[in-house]
Amino acid sequence: MRTLKVVIGGEGNVGKTSLIRQYAKGRFSEARNITLGIDITTQEFEIDGQPLRLAIWDIEGQAGNRPNFYLGAQAIVLVYDVTEPASLQAMNEWYARCQRYAPTAPILIAGNKADLGVRFPPTWGRVMAHFIGAKHGFLSAKTGQNVSRAFNLLGRAAAHHARIMQR
Repeated sequence: MRTLKVVIGGEGNVGKTSLIRQYAKGRFSEARNITLGIDITTQEFEIDGQPLRLAIWDIEGQAGNRPNFYLGAQAIVLVYDVTEPASLQAMNEWYARCQRYAPTAPILIAGNKADLGVRFPPTWGRVMAHFIGAKHGFLSAKTGQNVSRAFNLLGRAAAHHARIMQR
């Protein structure tokens, strides 16, 4: 079974680990667990009848500038907190890292905590995504809103990128 590396980046406390837990285990916890360095979760899925495995690299928000975390990534999702405008502003630096360390990997932008209501104009995230040529979506790790859909898009983008890179 082919394994595809995907990276989940974004500032601390935006819910990266919670999104992964919701996707992989279908559960949410209010407890805040700080990721130290990197945490890797694997999840099997299928695209067009082809079994694949995602190796999901959850990057610590405070240690996002480590090149090795990005190298070989087939896709990246950058997560911000829809209740915290500073986390969206930080996407500029996260995007710059992606361009520096994984320049060909497709990127998705995800606004997490949508269940709490977007506390700034919702178009801001969409504009950021449009500016960098990425897809954008609002998610909720707590309710599961759009989580499976986002990881499905991420997996498809990674599989497509992996096929292109093999040529």
